[in-house]
Amino acid sequence: MRDPTTCTVLYKILTPQEKDALPATNWAGTALDTKDGFIHLSSADQLAGTLERFFSPATGCGDTLYLYTFDRATVDKPRETPIKLQFDPAIGTFFGHIYGSINPQSDFSDPIEIKRSSSSGLFELPSLQF
Repeated sequence: MRDPTTCTVLYKILTPQEKDALPATNWAGTALDTKDGFIHLSSADQLAGTLERFFSPATGCGDTLYLYTFDRATVDKPRETPIKLQFDPAIGTFFGHIYGSINPQSDFSDPIEIKRSSSSGLFELPSLQF
């Protein structure tokens, strides 16, 4: 696996319900993100593991999820309230976390819909940027 701290983009996974509730501005993350105090992100190499660990069929998240791309270069753009991107250790690697609120409409790409494979039970990922 490549060093996640060197990636140029990070990904946020949302359920259909979270996607539908996503505001255009001032978003501090999902219920889990808010509880943890930061927005959880994964690099392209970490996505499959994140999906298996937190979005298995047992979680009841359904068979469709949405990936949003967060370009690291947007961290430093002018904002009312600055945000911080930090890579924190977890399960033997480092995951990107955003501290502060973002504006999904301008900070995220358009969502990429991913589906769970009926044969493997895993989400099928497209080619992703690192």
